[in-house]
Formats: sequence, structure tokens, C-alpha cells
Amino acid sequence: MDPHVAPHWRMIEDLRRQVLEAVAPLDDAALNRQVPPLANTIGVLLRHMAGSERYWVTEVAGGRPVNRNRDAEFAAPPARKADLVAELERVREETRAVLERLTAADLLEEVEARRVRGVTRETRAGALLHVTQHLAYHLGQIRYLTRLMASG
Repeated sequence: MDPHVAPHWRMIEDLRRQVLEAVAPLDDAALNRQVPPLANTIGVLLRHMAGSERYWVTEVAGGRPVNRNRDAEFAAPPARKADLVAELERVREETRAVLERLTAADLLEEVEARRVRGVTRETRAGALLHVTQHLAYHLGQIRYLTRLMASG
């Protein structure tokens, strides 16, 4: 892997490891438990994290359409932990495959990205930073939800 791309991979991998560690002690019921007044369950967050990473890495940075349905990530029925972990692993492999092909020059190229607020231009490096920020944000939510469930 290009030495300019490798730090992105290491950071995404570390965040993924922390997410998996945070959910390791949880069963299917805990992953699908809603903590009022919050709307999202940990299972929804995991599904969303996988969909977002796939979109930002595979499509935006990698250039291969993934036909993401963001709304479905939040509206899907309760999920099984094994299925969510398997999906995160599939996304991990897709991310690695894309990052192994990128070079330092590729990181500086501008690409188009769809956001909730519309289409924007972003560098591939910016797309990878978005993934890192997004994983870290939802990791914090997962840790918070886990603590709320343990205390209530």
C-alpha cells in the first residue's frame, strides 16, 4: 500500500477494531434495543456505518458505484449481530482493495460526492478523512448507548 494511503487504512482499521470491541459483549437484543428518546439502535448505527464506508471509499474514493440507499440503513428491520459483523468484514475487504490501488497522486484528485445537503466536490483524501470522522463519531454513539443500556 502506498505510504501516503497507509495511514488512512490504519486509522480506519483501528476505528473498526474499536467498534467491534464495543459491540462484542452485546447480543442481538441489545443491538436492536432503542434507548428513548434516541431513535437509532446500535444495530442501525452499524448498518449505517457499513453503508457509509462502502459509499465513501468504494464509490467516492474508488470510483465504483455501489447504489447506496441511505434511508434503508435507518429503516431496515432489526438485525442479527452475526449479519452486521459479516457486513462490516465485507466492507473492510472492499476498503482494503480500494486503498491498495490508490496512490499519493490519487489522494489529491477531486471527485464528486453526494451528501444529505447535495452534491459536492471533494478530494479522495477528503473522502477518506470523512470516513474516519464518521466512524469515530458513531463509535462514540455506540459507546454512549452501551453505557445507557448498562445503567438502565
